[in-house]
Amino acid sequence: MIVLFVDFDYFYAQVEEVLNPEIRGKPVIVCVFSGRTQDSGAVATANYEARKLGIKAGMPIIKAKEILPNAIYLPMRKELYQQVSNRIMNILREYSDKIEVASIDEAYLDITNKVKDFKEAYNMGLEIKNKIYEKEKITVTIGISKNKVFAKIAAEMAKPNGIKVIDDEEVRRLIRELDISEIPGIGSITASKLKELGINKLIDVLNFNFETLKKSIGEAKANYLVLLARDEYSEPIKERVRRSIGRMVTLKKNSRNIDDIKPFLFKAIDEAYHKLNGKIPRTIYLVAVMEDLDIISRGKTFSHGISKETAYKESLKLLEKLLAEDNRKIRRIGVRFSKFIEAIGLDRFFNI
Repeated sequence: MIVLFVDFDYFYAQVEEVLNPEIRGKPVIVCVFSGRTQDSGAVATANYEARKLGIKAGMPIIKAKEILPNAIYLPMRKELYQQVSNRIMNILREYSDKIEVASIDEAYLDITNKVKDFKEAYNMGLEIKNKIYEKEKITVTIGISKNKVFAKIAAEMAKPNGIKVIDDEEVRRLIRELDISEIPGIGSITASKLKELGINKLIDVLNFNFETLKKSIGEAKANYLVLLARDEYSEPIKERVRRSIGRMVTLKKNSRNIDDIKPFLFKAIDEAYHKLNGKIPRTIYLVAVMEDLDIISRGKTFSHGISKETAYKESLKLLEKLLAEDNRKIRRIGVRFSKFIEAIGLDRFFNI
């Protein structure tokens, strides 16, 4: 198998640079503003000029402004970025009929039947990079290898605006030498657990008792690491199906008052329905972030599709139930829809 992984460089901020070239070369920080105060919220992403100076995704905006008070701070425009992403994904589909869209700015292509070796794969990668830049003025980084994991590692090594192949020989070298924390899917907590066990490199997994490893990090991650270490990992490229769609909004102030919460809840429902694209949900979950940042939810599944009017009514019932069972104030409120059916003449799906 030959996998080509495409990672759009600092995507949200780069789209903003394309739309406003005057900000290119300056620190640009795209933020999710909560609306509570002028600076409440978090950093979604930043360009490399800002990253070099210490700005990271997830950082509170107020902290980012302490580090870089004169940077350009912009609100996140998710729908705009999604439109650009969709156009780039359509370009990628010209190169493979097996594509896995991993996120708004990442995709895996199975090009096994499109090229005969890694040299041809590299040339295809260059062509893809040039075409995306020609059409959208967006730079991407491409990683190519024998499976998804090492293709992603290759891209990490080549960022930004690069291209790298990890061939079979380099895969074997990286199994021996790559730090366990650099394996995709192994977060900082799991990496710490592994290092406490004496597993510092991927190859160390093969010299460790599997049952002990499984108890420490779980069976799925243990199997994943063993397959990688044996050079036997070959998960196929598969189109991902979105199983749920939702939206969360932040209240102006923490509250238990239904009248205060209701307009924010209905706003979340409106925005979530806008994202359904013809799908009709049968399950609705009310999701609340409490004043201590604990997340709780209450849900209901129907035998029929849920119209937006039904969602308004049922979400209020779920909110009343949640408040009756929990004494804390709510900080953020939202909904999540799932168990979709496709709309073909809507009335037959709704219990109206």
